[in-house]
Amino acid sequence: MYFFRRMLGSKIGGYFAVGFLLLIGVAFVLTDMSGTGNLTFQLPGTSSNAIAKVGGRGITTDALQSRAQTIFERMREENPELTIDQFLSQGLLRQVADDMISTQALIVYGEKHGMRISKALVDAQIASNSAFVDATGNFSETVFRQLLAQRRISEQDFRDDITAQIIQQQVLAPVGAGSRAPDGMVPPYAAMLIEERKGELFAVPSAAFAPREQPSDAELQAYYTANPAQFTIPERRKLRYALVNLARFESAAAPTQAELEKAYKDKASQYKARQVRDVSQLILTSEAAARDAAAKARGGQALADVARGLGLAAMKLTDQEQDKLAGQTSADIAKAAFAAQKGAVLGPYRTALGWSVLRVDDARETAGKTLEQASAELAPEVRAAKQKVLFSEYLNDMDGKLGDGTSFAELAKEKQLTLVETPLLTKDGKAPDNPAYQPDPAVTEMLKQAFNMSVDDDPQIVPVKEDEEAAIVAVTDVVPAGPPPFAQVKAAVQVVWGLSKGAEKARQAATQLAAELGKGTEPGAALAKLNIPEIQRQPIEARRADINRNGGQIPPPLEALFTLNKGATRMLPLENNQGFVVVRLDSITPQDPLKVPQLIASTQAGLANVLGGEYARQFMTAIQKDLGVTRNDAAMAAVEKALREANGGGGGGQ
Repeated sequence: MYFFRRMLGSKIGGYFAVGFLLLIGVAFVLTDMSGTGNLTFQLPGTSSNAIAKVGGRGITTDALQSRAQTIFERMREENPELTIDQFLSQGLLRQVADDMISTQALIVYGEKHGMRISKALVDAQIASNSAFVDATGNFSETVFRQLLAQRRISEQDFRDDITAQIIQQQVLAPVGAGSRAPDGMVPPYAAMLIEERKGELFAVPSAAFAPREQPSDAELQAYYTANPAQFTIPERRKLRYALVNLARFESAAAPTQAELEKAYKDKASQYKARQVRDVSQLILTSEAAARDAAAKARGGQALADVARGLGLAAMKLTDQEQDKLAGQTSADIAKAAFAAQKGAVLGPYRTALGWSVLRVDDARETAGKTLEQASAELAPEVRAAKQKVLFSEYLNDMDGKLGDGTSFAELAKEKQLTLVETPLLTKDGKAPDNPAYQPDPAVTEMLKQAFNMSVDDDPQIVPVKEDEEAAIVAVTDVVPAGPPPFAQVKAAVQVVWGLSKGAEKARQAATQLAAELGKGTEPGAALAKLNIPEIQRQPIEARRADINRNGGQIPPPLEALFTLNKGATRMLPLENNQGFVVVRLDSITPQDPLKVPQLIASTQAGLANVLGGEYARQFMTAIQKDLGVTRNDAAMAAVEKALREANGGGGGGQ
């Protein structure tokens, strides 16, 4: 069962696009700096090495390679095990190129039709980007320029991307707005979401067919040399850091008498003696009815009972100060209520909603607090605010000293900071050379920024907990991604070599099993006939609506379950030569979507999104056709080759 749990929980391929929920709208990757990285584009003149030409402007191979490299590096930050071969095999280079072409086409189209994006609007977008705030939470031009430099992005390129994004919003958003799917189109798609499918999964592991004899060192060395990507360790970095938190300023933040007096004065309204009222209010449509209700209330009948007799309800307004009550009624009514005694009936009064009758249910006075009485609760508030100010000033002072050339060691000595050095760590905090190492949460936060830094960068101040803790961080060593020495991974190489040798026989066995099951042969008889060793079986069942909740990341066996006809089979490879699985669909149980109104509504909304996206895609295609966009496949192939060579990939396309 462990085999099945690992297989069903792994990422064994692409994502499952469930029926109509595959949104095919234009997916420009114009994300902000806190996402996958800026996708800068260039607008050079016509060039023989252009991967495409848009309205007479070329997109060079250098521009595409630079952007693809940046995106690959950003994706590896989230998934350190990603290789360039996987990146390319998933079609991401083509997507990057398509995005660059679409982006440039939008800008050229906008210029052609007189669209101009002001510098002030771009400035506002930059200033509102949370990636560019400093430790105080405010926009920092220094942080802005540092982050661009770390990601090797020019300011102009970044501004061009923002311009393109704004044009995209202005041009494409209206195209798909208001799209609506016809009512008759909805039920069939909704039914697909709730139909129940059941089947069975058969796993054929490569390990069952691996050679039993021991390979020679020469064989293992040859396999290791030919398949470096299988043993590659993600890029690692060693950090030196020092933590600073609010506790450092606890004694210095002790409130003074003057500070307490100021805080007390600022909250004078909170600590003064207060008169409050609880009031019942009944609103009627005519003055005559209101006068009659007021007379009954003055005669001793509760206003709530008067209201109930009229088929209405009196509104309760509790803990009302005069200005608060005035906001809910009127200044005159509030004044009268605070002049009246408990039990008084007031009105009727003409209001915007009708004629109002009120009863003062309770009148009381809340005693105020002197400064001495309030000091106990004011002191922690003053201390906390003062600590934050001292903390911010301290960080700004250190940032200034680092900017003026003070070394990390000098700063640590001056500020009496404790320097800590980590082992070589991957982006996710693992230390391959020290498996027992467990990073604390502070180091985990530092790594997010540290993987955007280089050894040559000055130490940087990195927020760890907002307004509570920060770290001064320097990168002292960087080990690029790559395979470790053969001797260190020989045992692993032997396991992987064995799986690679057994994979072909496992494929043959799985192919035969899929054929037998597809003929309708009972599983037990098929397995006995083929005599396949170590077969593992597991029933699987699901509805599209349920698997959709995984955010679109669906294990391929479940994906196959929803693409098969009843009784059909499909063979799927497992990652890393682990083997193959055969999926057979045994039954489909339809359900009536009309019995689930909310499903019909959500399906119609989903279809509207699809249609809107399709309109936008067609409009984008029309823009490119209008501008005479041309592509250069030879230049694309050259970029792919260069990316493989630069990132240790295998030769050839996928």
